[in-house]
Amino acid sequence: MKLLPVALAIFYRFQDSGLEVWTQRRTDDGIYHGLLEFPGGKIEEGETPLAAAVREVQEEVGIDVDPADGRHFGLYPNELSGRVVLLNVFLFPDQASLAGRGEWLAIETTHLSSLYRGKIPGPNHQIIDDLFRALYS
Repeated sequence: MKLLPVALAIFYRFQDSGLEVWTQRRTDDGIYHGLLEFPGGKIEEGETPLAAAVREVQEEVGIDVDPADGRHFGLYPNELSGRVVLLNVFLFPDQASLAGRGEWLAIETTHLSSLYRGKIPGPNHQIIDDLFRALYS
């Protein structure tokens, strides 16, 4: 089975209501069309996963982030269309330049990511739930 390494950037913040994660609506014609997703994409040859996450944020969101702000959170394999997509997940703090772009999702203790079933890609549920548990354990 073919391995496709991908980098994801998750912006997060703490509000009075608790944890929020930033997403953007997918506009491509792929299987995640119309869903809310984290910026990310394929890691190019010779590129580090962190550099790919920073590049994808610039390409997809149009903002520059400091790689020093990125923190590796984990690896999440996901089987998709006969290949394994290996999601390299990086956390970034809230950026002022995200204002007016995308959508912040509130992650509540009682429901975690389940409130967004059908609105975010399936693999992102595990990432969001793990992030909540890591930050609140």
